[in-house]
Formats: sequence, structure tokens, C-alpha cells
Amino acid sequence: MPRSFDHEHIRFWTHARRRRQSQLVLALIVGLAAGAVAVLFEHGLEYAESLRFTLLGALAGNPLRWFIVPLLCGIAGATARMITGAWAPEASGSGIPHVKGVLLGLRSLKKRIIPVKFIGGMLAIGAGFSLGREGPTVQMGAVAGLAVAQMLKTPRRYRPQLIAAGAGAGLAAAFNAPLAGFVFVLEELQREMSPYTYGTALAATVVSDIVTRTFLGQFPSFRITGIPIPPLGHLSLFLLLGLLCGLLGTLFNRGLPAAMTAMQRIPGPMWVKAGFVGVAVGVMALVFPCATGGGQRIAETILQGRAGALLSTVPFATGLLGFLALLLAGKFLLTLFSYAAGVPGGIFAPLLVIGSVTGALFGGVADLVAPGLAAHPEAFGVLGMAALFSAVVRSPLTGVVLILEMTGSHELLFALIVTAMTAYFVADFLGTKPIYEALLDRDLRRSDPSRNDDPDDPLLISMAVEPFSAMEGRRVKDLGLPKGCLLITITRAGRELIPDGGTVLKGGDQLTILTSGTCPIPDIRHKGQFGGELS
Repeated sequence: MPRSFDHEHIRFWTHARRRRQSQLVLALIVGLAAGAVAVLFEHGLEYAESLRFTLLGALAGNPLRWFIVPLLCGIAGATARMITGAWAPEASGSGIPHVKGVLLGLRSLKKRIIPVKFIGGMLAIGAGFSLGREGPTVQMGAVAGLAVAQMLKTPRRYRPQLIAAGAGAGLAAAFNAPLAGFVFVLEELQREMSPYTYGTALAATVVSDIVTRTFLGQFPSFRITGIPIPPLGHLSLFLLLGLLCGLLGTLFNRGLPAAMTAMQRIPGPMWVKAGFVGVAVGVMALVFPCATGGGQRIAETILQGRAGALLSTVPFATGLLGFLALLLAGKFLLTLFSYAAGVPGGIFAPLLVIGSVTGALFGGVADLVAPGLAAHPEAFGVLGMAALFSAVVRSPLTGVVLILEMTGSHELLFALIVTAMTAYFVADFLGTKPIYEALLDRDLRRSDPSRNDDPDDPLLISMAVEPFSAMEGRRVKDLGLPKGCLLITITRAGRELIPDGGTVLKGGDQLTILTSGTCPIPDIRHKGQFGGELS
């Protein structure tokens, strides 16, 4: 073997090891920062929600509650939207589409998102808007990743990995689910399996979860026990529930942008419209309190098989199945319009509530049709959460891992996979975009009216040349890049090169490729022509 070959590879491995070690140290700091923000946000939301519950209890039976509660909720909603629109419009809603846009190089990330998201989220979610803390925690975690990178003067080309790691750390901290946060980075944000990406993401999510467990406890998000392994004879029920959640997820993915468009078309400033939504939320808090807020306690009660205990909160409900049907409709609609109001808040938690209600309702109906067929209807609530998440977000692996970590129901692993994949395929077959992709595209088209859904819109893609892969040692002109793909730069041992046709690729090179939406790089990679990894 030539000495030059040995020298080149020794230099590559030395540089790669040092970079990996540096990234891991940075990831630990990012995990600490994201975990700290998540813990503070959780305590802030608990305080805000406790104020709402205290107010509702103090006004119970008082006729003035029909004026005071909607008024205060309307003020909270209007204030949340006002500070968001004035200081950080990108902090509205979930924030996950914005993070995806940042990682694609289409959006910028600003540090002021954290205080705006924090205060706006406390106001809106605390007032009872049907939104969750998880999306905001993901976005604030991403900002924490950027802040750490900037503070420690990390080169710009390495910052996307820290931003993605911070986002995953935020999800891990919000759900007490480090593996789900890690998978979320790979499946939804980066879609890359290089050692730098998954090492950074895993380190950050684990550290953030340690912070969360230290201050909030080690229990799963949903404490449920006693669900046995479902028999294989229930396979048809898993498929039917997956079909139902796929259809419901498709309806949600079409309904949410439609609600946002309808809200935009109503004349008047957005903060006024958010205030009116807050008034409606206040009325709902008096009439149907189970449909308001993030709903984690409601979902936990359903998954524990104690949904009957909630009937007393809705005197007009006719039986358990009637109550679940009303809760499904109320939570679904309130989530759409809460998000359309443009206040900070995510859809993760409401989706899990809707999924649990859908599954429990399905299990109850199955048991009614064939007594004894669904001995544990609450088990279908667990399956419904993973299935609806997969149908809406289109990240089935994240959904399955997330529900496993949140519930500890490892006995349901097979059923979770079957139900989630069925829902995924049904939603995909019906042609709707994944919700975060649809929301990002909508935001880009609003900021640039000339933008359309042309698949030829250019994107920047990062690709790593793995050592000893098919790409190593080949000239650029021999790669056979498809039409619409252009290799722009090569980063080698910390230096950036401008390639030409005769440039020879080496293991460890980081390639930046400008590509149209029709460039089939992933297909070529899977055929083995390339040995790199796409981000």
C-alpha cells in the first residue's frame, strides 16, 4: 500500500476524531441549555395553568364567570399574538416548520425567539388554547443550539448539526423521551446518518433528558399499567384503527392550513383575531374544559381506563362513547383555530390527545359490536396516538419510539408498528403533505407570493464522502451527477475547495450540492453509485 495512501488516511482520521470530539463537547453544552429552557418553560406553564384552574374554581357558580373568564382568555390571546407579531413573527405556532426552514437554508434563527416563545406560550397555553409545549420547546432548543455555536465561535458549516441537536434535545426534554428526540432529528430534521450528526444528536438529547429527570422526575409522561400483549387475532383491528387514523390525519393536514387561510382572510389585525379566539377558548373552558389546554392529563386519564371519571365535567354528554365523540370533535376543531390564531404553541400534545380519544372510541365501539373483542379499549388509545402522529407528521419511527417512551407500553410494540405504518401509508396515499412541510411551504409562499410548488426550486444538500466508499478516489466529472445537480464546494480537513471536473474526492470530504427538486440523488445513493450520506 503506498505511503501517500497511509498518510492521507491517517490525517483524515485524526481530523475526523478531533472534530467529532469537539462536536460532542458542544452537544453536551447544547443539551444542558435546551434542557434548562425546557424545565423553566414547563414550570412556567404549570404556574399559568394553575392560575386558570384557580380562577375557574373561584368563579364556580358565579354568573360573572361567563364574562370574566372569556375576557381574560381573550386578553391573554391578544397579548400573546401582539408580542409575537411585534418582536418575533417566526415564534408563532409550533416553530418546527421554521426550524426545518433554517436547516434548509431558507430561514434565519434569532435569539429573541426564546423570550417571545416563552412568554407568548405561557399566555396562550396557560389561557387554555388547545396547543402544546413540545413544538415551542423544540424551537427554543434549536435557538439554544445556535446560541452555543455562536458563543463558542463554531464554524458556520458545523452549526446546522448543533441546531438540529438542540431541537431534538428540546423534544427529548418535553416528553422525557431521549431516544424519540434522537430519532426525530434523523427522521424529520436532518435525515442524515453521518457519525457527526447522530453522535451530536444523541449526546444532546441524553443530556437534556438528564436535566429534565433531575428537576421533573423520572416517570414516563403517561403512567399506565396492566395492558397485556394483544393477541394476533386483533391484527384486523390494528389495521382498521390505522385506516381510521390515516383518514383523520389527512383531514387534519387539510384542515389546519385551511383554518389558517380563513383566519388570514378575516379583516383586522391578527392580535384582535387571536383575542376573539381566546374568548371562544374561555367559553369552552366553562362549557367543555376537557377540550382546552394541552390535554396531557386528559389523555393520561383515558389511557388509564378512567375516562368515565371525566363524564361529570360534561353534563350534556350521553354515555362514555358520546363523551369521547364530543371530545374528539371539540379538541379537533379547537386545535385548528388555536393554531390559526398565530400564538406560540405546538400541535404535538393535542395530536396525542386526539389520537388517544380516537383509539379509545374505536376500542369502545369494537367492544360494543363484539363484546369481549376489545378487552382493553385503553390499549387502542395508545395505538391511536402513534397512528395519528404518523399520519400527520409522516414520521412513523419517531411516533412509535415516542409513544413507547411516553407510556412504557413495550408489550404493544408490534401493534404500534402495524397501526402507525398503516396510518402512514393511508395518509401518504391520499396525497397530503406532511404537516410541517405543508406549513413551511405555506410560510415561504406567503413571504414570496411568486413562489409555487414547482419541484425545481433549488435546495442546498450536504453529503459526506465516507472512507473506502464508491465515491472515494473518483473525479467529479466521473460521478455522473444527474441533470439539475451541481457540486459547489468541497470542505476537506477544515478547508473549502472550489472543485472542477478533475478534482478527486477523498474520504471525509463534505460536499455541498445545489440541486433542483427533480434531482434523484437519493435514488442514486441507494443504488450504490455513491457512498455518501444526504442531509
